[in-house]
Amino acid sequence: MTTPHTDADARKHPLGKCPACGAVRAQALAAGSGVRLVRCPQCTLVYLDPQARAAVRARYLHDYDLAAHFEPLGPRKKVLYERRLKRLNPGRDGRRLCDVGCGNGQFLEIAKRAGWDSTGIELNPPAVARARTTGATVYEGALEELENLPWRTFDVVTCWDVLEHTPEPGAFAARLSRLVAPGGLLLITTLNWDSLVRRVRGLRWSMIADEHFTYWTRKALRHLFEREGMELCASESFGLGRDLVWALDALAARARRVGARTDSGAVQTLTHWDTSSAVLLGERFVNVALRVTGSGAGLGASFRAAPV
Repeated sequence: MTTPHTDADARKHPLGKCPACGAVRAQALAAGSGVRLVRCPQCTLVYLDPQARAAVRARYLHDYDLAAHFEPLGPRKKVLYERRLKRLNPGRDGRRLCDVGCGNGQFLEIAKRAGWDSTGIELNPPAVARARTTGATVYEGALEELENLPWRTFDVVTCWDVLEHTPEPGAFAARLSRLVAPGGLLLITTLNWDSLVRRVRGLRWSMIADEHFTYWTRKALRHLFEREGMELCASESFGLGRDLVWALDALAARARRVGARTDSGAVQTLTHWDTSSAVLLGERFVNVALRVTGSGAGLGASFRAAPV
């Protein structure tokens, strides 16, 4: 979820150094749409400087209802979550799973049905309330600030599209790694600065917003977690990004408006075009090319904690 920057936002927080590795003398890349982007000369992270930290936090605590926001996205997210879970096995990889930034708890629910003992961590109050209806234990608050967590006990820790939302990725990565049991796995997805959609859209990329504090490269992501003693197992890029399939999304949005006035089954099918078998088959082949070129909109990586 993104909100355009306005002059009513709280005073911005200047950084002056990389929030991931601490390097200074960042290279200015561009300014526009209410944000200023810079690149770290050491780890290659691209980040906002300054950052509207207080304003963004207030939105997540008081303005946003992520439970309502994610509900219409449920069918597509179900496909993604089930695809990711297929790579894991609750017998081989353990049983205890923690999803950091669990939103409305959809992934927790799917993981629970697949045999995982699921726990969540979430900042947004309405999302926490919805996630708890799944029966999972859900801790409320920002990971960087929570203290009484079951540290080093989870066989698998997941963090889907959350890293870009934290203003302190170094502290966040330290806490995230600390959740993982010895020999356990950490799975993460985030925004890919080297993506095709970013290159095509430039500053018009819809993911460039004041609440996305950071934009990642493979090098930056590896550097962040290797500092915490995590070993990179694999990394990949995936997905074209909504900006490159805007026509289909626009058609689906129109169908939803029509659907509000009719009960057409065809309209219902059209609104979920991104879960059709034909689209999913095509997506599989597109993702092969995106993995090879490293140009997918999303960047994913898996890390393993050192054994005892």
